[in-house]
Amino acid sequence: MKLIMSTSPYRLELGYELGFGSSVYDSMAELILAFHEPDQNILFLYTNWDRKLVPHRDRMIQNETKSFHADVIYDPEEAISRRVKEILLHHYAPELDPNDNQTYMDELLAQFREAAYEELNEELLLKIGTAVHDMNSVYTLEDQNETTQAFVNSRLMFTNSTWLFTYDRPVNLKNILWYKVSTKEEIIESFELTDWWFKCVILNADTPVEECSYFLNYTEEHGDNHDGMVLYISPESTDSFKENVLPRLQNLVVNKLEIVS
Repeated sequence: MKLIMSTSPYRLELGYELGFGSSVYDSMAELILAFHEPDQNILFLYTNWDRKLVPHRDRMIQNETKSFHADVIYDPEEAISRRVKEILLHHYAPELDPNDNQTYMDELLAQFREAAYEELNEELLLKIGTAVHDMNSVYTLEDQNETTQAFVNSRLMFTNSTWLFTYDRPVNLKNILWYKVSTKEEIIESFELTDWWFKCVILNADTPVEECSYFLNYTEEHGDNHDGMVLYISPESTDSFKENVLPRLQNLVVNKLEIVS
């Protein structure tokens, strides 16, 4: 493992030495806590995206239409299939009630998949592709299950559009939900319910996120110089990082941390 302090933000190159996926949850929670002081808050971010402004949305819809037509969409509870059957019924027989015509709807779906894709009605394909894409995608917290929504909403501190990343703000950013986790157990639960490629800030109470003590961004990279997980660290104070956090990081990964300053 290597901590590169000659870049902004710093790079903590972890590779896969600590594991991958759920096997690193405990270690990553400990890593976050190494940046935290007792009187500070840990805020995770949940990003809501505007589905209508997603780049290449039209292409994604077309691809999902073709995948559904080929019957290769993951649909274990057949919720997507039921929605497509309703679209097919409304297209071919709008006067019929879906509740009374399940057998006919099954036949319409079978005929849809048997037909040559190029011969199908373009307007119908667009309606089906849009429905499949929207049901198969997560753009906002409301698209998540009730447990995840409750976890985030019950800990929500505020909502804004403050962009802390070094790359340009995406055009489809809707807003960012900042929610507070207070214990190691809550950090791990956040990994389980949202994303273990976490982004979070460490900050004093009543401090704007842009004035946080640390912004942490955990991700995966592949390249000539590094292959694996990386924690990007944006500190407010280099001196505070060296004095308070660095010794804790060294204790967490005893004899394994190479420092490049």
